[in-house]
Amino acid sequence: MRRRDNDQETTGERAATWLPWLTGVLTDKGYDLSSSRSGGRSQLSQDTGISAGIISRLLAGEPVSYETLLALSRGTGIPLAELLIRTEKAAERDFSLSGPESGQIAVSSGKRLTPEEVAEAAGVPEEDRPWFATMVRRMRRGGTGDGSSSTGGAAAEG
Repeated sequence: MRRRDNDQETTGERAATWLPWLTGVLTDKGYDLSSSRSGGRSQLSQDTGISAGIISRLLAGEPVSYETLLALSRGTGIPLAELLIRTEKAAERDFSLSGPESGQIAVSSGKRLTPEEVAEAAGVPEEDRPWFATMVRRMRRGGTGDGSSSTGGAAAEG
């Protein structure tokens, strides 16, 4: 994989393409980035080990290093390949293809999949899809479900 260190590629006009995507993903992951006093930036800094100053630069669309993107990926679970491609530090062709040959499904539309679409794509049996969708929605809200605790979960049936 070729690494692009020319930071000019992630500034100006180009930042407009990846910055809204990144802030949307981070917001979906629970980081409140609505203002500098909302706590989301501090939490992001704590979760990733990236300094507050670099977090501010990143969220302003300024160039950041590969190492910063790596730390962001590790701390948030955002795939590194996606970060590198979106910030144009790498091209899609630098990574192996997803699809039938890898057993993975690629979503390039930027549209967020519904829990039902995820269940279908993952091969969840038809009769289990409503349960699956309910659990995904609860997890997105941060809930643990009925009767379970934060330390143990629900008891096994049977």
